[in-house]
Amino acid sequence: MIGHPPEAYGQMADDIQRVLISQEEIEARVLQLGQEISSDYAGLNPLFIGVLKGVVPFLADLLRAITIPVEVDYLDIARFRPGRQARPGAVRLAKDLAAPIEGRHVLFVEDVIDTGMTLNYLLRNIRTR
Repeated sequence: MIGHPPEAYGQMADDIQRVLISQEEIEARVLQLGQEISSDYAGLNPLFIGVLKGVVPFLADLLRAITIPVEVDYLDIARFRPGRQARPGAVRLAKDLAAPIEGRHVLFVEDVIDTGMTLNYLLRNIRTR
């Protein structure tokens, strides 16, 4: 099961004005994605890369919907602390991949993309490998 109805969040439910996408719609879409990935990558043993920690719940649901063998690895990022010689929003790798990716079919899975700067940094980093 993905998520809970707003009332399951107790006091936080008071702040929810409307639900944009229902739990059922999300579950159906995740199942559809799992079926498409299973079909498109059958026999290819793809590597899924997620960014810790936010991606874990979504990736777990997605993996349950996939019917082929896959491998999973994670990256973790850390923001530079204020006062350091880094531009605002700059990040660094706090945990790198353990699995080699050269010659692999890699699917990058992310939970939330706001400005896209972090995703851009990570994808540039991964492409160099």
